[in-house]
Amino acid sequence: MPIDTLDPDTATPALALSLSLPPASDMDVERAWIGERLGAQYQVVRPLGRGGMGAVYLARDRALHRVVAIKVLRREVCGDALERERFRREARTMARLSHPNVVPVHAFGESGDLLYFVMQYVDGESLAERLRREERLAARDVRRVLAELATALDYAHGQGVVHRDLKPENILLDRQGRALLTDFGVAALPSFEPLPADAGLAFGTPHYMSPEQLVGEHAIDGRSDLYALGVLGFLMLSGRLPFHGRSLNELSARHLLQRVPSLAAAAPLAPPALVDAIERCLAKEPVKRWQRGAELHDALTSRRAALKWPAWARPSALRAAVI
Repeated sequence: MPIDTLDPDTATPALALSLSLPPASDMDVERAWIGERLGAQYQVVRPLGRGGMGAVYLARDRALHRVVAIKVLRREVCGDALERERFRREARTMARLSHPNVVPVHAFGESGDLLYFVMQYVDGESLAERLRREERLAARDVRRVLAELATALDYAHGQGVVHRDLKPENILLDRQGRALLTDFGVAALPSFEPLPADAGLAFGTPHYMSPEQLVGEHAIDGRSDLYALGVLGFLMLSGRLPFHGRSLNELSARHLLQRVPSLAAAAPLAPPALVDAIERCLAKEPVKRWQRGAELHDALTSRRAALKWPAWARPSALRAAVI
């Protein structure tokens, strides 16, 4: 469905940072606060989701007659100078990326104490919502999503941007199944000096962070994102994460030291070439992973990686076993 024909009152809340929303009364107050500062151009319709620092709202762009998603810095932190600068950096980072698999930014603005940027609204759902509904995806869908994200990351890395927070909530799937990357709130960009409060800190979501990211290495590169993409692939194909822990220290130790569980055992019907591609992403040492997203994309889309059944599980072999 074309973006400008969507009905904002029934559009699916795909661009969500989190599905946990505050009480309706609090949301009404926040929406009124945002509406007053945005002025006449945008009509705020309803919240789509929120994270620790930002909230996303569905809105109508009255001037251009289209539906958009507007991300705002939440009221609770809008007075914090460091958070305001992080928010500006996220907008600048996304605005410099122009790729079919990255959610585009249309505009940025500051109005009084409100900071916001306007993005394309993606009609669909997040990968997190899809996995909650289906638990795991078919191998052909896993292969397609990973290949599309690999090209998006290859492009971003070529622009000097390392995402640092790949997870299902930050990946959107439109109605045609196309995967789009969003939420560059903790992205690293060489042209930006680290903020004072960021020194020595590890940013991201621990279940998806690479070993080097977990120990707080400053000079991580795109191969860290490819590790996170491997975690996503493992989750999509098997229905579970490769590592769990009762504490951050335990989880970090497993990412750093524990061998990755066999994905072939967790997803026995998956094509071996797809399993191999994902497991290579999860190598502990960056030098042993795919070195670029383009390499991963080529491996996923090559003839060797065509979706074939393992020899023992091919339909002909199964029929013979039954006979």
